[in-house]
Amino acid sequence: MAWWNRRDKPAAPRHGTRAERVEALAARNAEAAARLADGDAEEAVRLLTSAVAGCRALLGDDHPDTLVVEGNLAVATARADRPREAVDLLRSAVDVRARLLGPDDPRTLDARDALATGYRLAGRHAEAVDLAAVVADVRRRDLGPADVATLAARTGLALAQAAGGHLTAAVTVLDSALRDAEFALGPRSVHTITVRAALASCLAELGRTGEAVAGLERALTDCTELLGPDHPDTRALAADLIDVRRPQRLGV
Repeated sequence: MAWWNRRDKPAAPRHGTRAERVEALAARNAEAAARLADGDAEEAVRLLTSAVAGCRALLGDDHPDTLVVEGNLAVATARADRPREAVDLLRSAVDVRARLLGPDDPRTLDARDALATGYRLAGRHAEAVDLAAVVADVRRRDLGPADVATLAARTGLALAQAAGGHLTAAVTVLDSALRDAEFALGPRSVHTITVRAALASCLAELGRTGEAVAGLERALTDCTELLGPDHPDTRALAADLIDVRRPQRLGV
């Protein structure tokens, strides 16, 4: 769920005790981001729950930095495998942003994209597909098909379709997105690699193992060149490739 904001300089006045409290909240948000990156989602949730309460008291419910930290809490909650709570938090985030910023503001779309992912993780696949399709359409209209935000939205739509059992539709979306990503960004872009890996996973689920292996091999090669062999993304792709090649999957 790509909606983490590590902003560490809240836009609030810096004088006296209030400034110190703002800096403390910023530090708590940054620490939570680090904990989440290290895989400790529960600790990130604990830190962010406290930070949200502090932001509301100090900055107000509608302050931009309060909204950022609330969004971070929702994402951390989803990563902590608490999908129902995450959906509730994300729906609230969407409602507040739509009210304050408008439904098509990029920050509202970020929240709607995250909510679509939350629906998918909660097993609410039809809602995930419907919302992800709206986000992808708006981003394509406003940013073009190959903008990185649009590519992320198109990938999210495909993942929702795949989770709901619509693998052929997901492959169609990802195949088109991959062509756009390669043309605009080149093969050795994190965004292109992400789309290629998602496409390979869907192909594997459809039993198109040869194509899946070829796609993952290409993604792994590009990721190794771009990020290095020890990067977590590279290791994850290597594990996916091993999984696809397993005799059990191949029916041997």
